Amino acid sequence: MPPLVPRALRRPDRLARLALDRLVLSAVHGFVMATDGVSRGQRGTARKERVFARGKLELFRVTPTEALEAELGHGELRVEPPRQATPIVLVPPLMVRPYIFDLRPDHSMVRSLRNAGFDVFVVDFGVPDRADEGVRLDDYVLDYVPACVDAAIAASGAKKLTLAGYCMGGIFSLLHVATHRDERIANLVTIGAPIDFGEMGIITWASKLGDRVIDPLMDRLGNVPSSLVTLGFKLLDGPQMLTRYVDLVTRLWDYEYLRGFDSIQAWTSDFIPYPKEAFKQMIRDVAAGDKLRRGELVFGDKRADLSAIRCPVLAFAGQTDGIATLPATRAILEHVGSEVKDFREVPGGHIGVVGGTRAPEAVWGPMAEWLKAR
Repeated sequence: MPPLVPRALRRPDRLARLALDRLVLSAVHGFVMATDGVSRGQRGTARKERVFARGKLELFRVTPTEALEAELGHGELRVEPPRQATPIVLVPPLMVRPYIFDLRPDHSMVRSLRNAGFDVFVVDFGVPDRADEGVRLDDYVLDYVPACVDAAIAASGAKKLTLAGYCMGGIFSLLHVATHRDERIANLVTIGAPIDFGEMGIITWASKLGDRVIDPLMDRLGNVPSSLVTLGFKLLDGPQMLTRYVDLVTRLWDYEYLRGFDSIQAWTSDFIPYPKEAFKQMIRDVAAGDKLRRGELVFGDKRADLSAIRCPVLAFAGQTDGIATLPATRAILEHVGSEVKDFREVPGGHIGVVGGTRAPEAVWGPMAEWLKAR
């Protein structure tokens, strides 16, 4: 029978030393976590330049990887990084700052895609204030997202690009093509983006119950406060939020684990307000009315028809996502008109699917490989 512990740890004194070392590290790391955190200053630090700005709306371009040069005998060796022809525009959801795509240098979707040779752009919708209470979903679909697509096309010089979005950002990406029939969109990628709002469990019931009172309530409240957004998100995340803290206590000695925990914790404590009118539409028309799936969403004089989407679609869904549930996200396959449509169940909940420890191998890498083939 093989030993239950490694040979180096069989001696009681070594086991005691290991326990003591972990106890000391836990105390030190716990103090650091309680004061400044261990990774919060590393969020959104990938080099980038602003290529478009109007009001609070901004579009940033991640600085490409430079060629490597080295002397080799009497000559020089120059290694060019890979270059992909089709740029990517990453669209964040409402309530969330765009650094979700760049949590820290060694755990960053934008850097992963950039290193794979893609020209990466990131949309920033800005932080809503009282002046934005009247902003509607129409503004995002008819103005903000199209403006960023135009700017990315102009900056990159490409004829087509990929739209990729997380949660509501994925829905905005789908709505852009479904509403405008934009043939410049070569591919669509969604991460944790629900389509069938009748399959979202407690969110479905809450939206239907609150449909009748949402308008007068929001008229008094104004924009949904960030503190309320944070509370609601953590409640919806359910048991996973509690188990994360249990894991934290037992792994305070593990610095790399703490860096990942801290970056996620900082993100989920840093939500931003949700524009009042957009929230009312989201509850009334999308969540309670389920108009997205039924093709009844109208923006101005245009109707959003998911069956009009013809470009290749790749959809990721978290296996334990209690917000964008598997049935709610899998419905993408039924409603888009694309011949090429790929749905992938990956480890993680609504947070882990885009920024968790397994996101690089389960989402970012497969996303890059899928796009390279197209």
